[in-house]
Amino acid sequence: MGEEATATRLLERRRILGMTAAGVLSLLNLPGLAARLPISNRLSPLNRKRPRRPYTRYIVLHTTEGEEQGSLKKIIRRGEAHYCVTYSGKVYRIIDKEKIAKHAGRSMWEGRTTIDNYSIGIEVVGYHNRDIREAQYTSLRELLRQLKSIYNIPDKNVLTHSMVAYGLPNRFHDGNHRGRKRCGMLFARPEVRARLGLKAKPERDVDVESGRLIVGDKELFAMLFARQPVAVAAAASEPAKPTAPAADDAQGFEGFLEIGKDGDSPRALAGKAWKSKSTIYFFPDGRVRTGEELSRLSSGLKLLENPPKGTRLLLGYVYGGHVKIRRPPSSIAGDKWNYPSTYYRTPDGSIVNGDEVDPKAIPAGTLVLYQR
Repeated sequence: MGEEATATRLLERRRILGMTAAGVLSLLNLPGLAARLPISNRLSPLNRKRPRRPYTRYIVLHTTEGEEQGSLKKIIRRGEAHYCVTYSGKVYRIIDKEKIAKHAGRSMWEGRTTIDNYSIGIEVVGYHNRDIREAQYTSLRELLRQLKSIYNIPDKNVLTHSMVAYGLPNRFHDGNHRGRKRCGMLFARPEVRARLGLKAKPERDVDVESGRLIVGDKELFAMLFARQPVAVAAAASEPAKPTAPAADDAQGFEGFLEIGKDGDSPRALAGKAWKSKSTIYFFPDGRVRTGEELSRLSSGLKLLENPPKGTRLLLGYVYGGHVKIRRPPSSIAGDKWNYPSTYYRTPDGSIVNGDEVDPKAIPAGTLVLYQR
């Protein structure tokens, strides 16, 4: 059953109960009430644990960047989208539309961060630099029509993952920067949007204009916000190479960075935020400290200057403190206690996401870290 039909089913049932038999027959014959897009359930095992979004402001379009079966399995396992549109145009429901799907990772739009919390994510099987197939255009257009109607989302708020994703400071960029992903950039093209029934698009990036972000990929940025259409590669009759399934971490939540793996120093990984209270350090010996806490002591500064290999960093997080008998996670992180982006570090050193934790089995002394 299509989402528009599901959303209005209860309302229509109430109306019908108050009508005469003739009125009922007349109403049921109206074409607008018929579901126009079959959607099949392939619900993620994480669906039942995902919290509801506070509100819905955006739709974010993605491309899987991998083969259909491998990509679909990963999306389902990790709950990485609300819907997936296959090559044949079949639409699968992965996470209930009113819940949070873990699809946009580190993201920002109009000053809002973690766009997962305010958006619906749609994965389209295919690649960012190749056109999608006719069956996919048909299904995606109708799915967008239904979701825009349900949530009153304007066309300009139908975004691409490449528009909202941003990167953390690194050796190349000293600040948070736009240009982390090319995923879904095809859907920024005017001619593609027109075929999807979208009459408007974002003409500028307000986060860059405001100085919250800098431009990290000038070529991508110019393409996303170009006013003139640019040609795209023709859709392939067979899936494009490489033929391997999508990488397991292709669109997972980007969390920890590691010294010796992602960069050689805190400055290289965190830029200006290397001494911030929102930069959390996890040392191999089990200690967990904020950058601000370390910077207060000469011994801490020495450790920051030369951290051991394997030290991990988490940027943009609140050090919430530890769970106690009379201090449950909800009193620490509020509504974010079970968000996919929230981390729990148990006394034995294990780390669990908020959507995977059992609130009745969280041991005392577990550290809670949640995004600002």
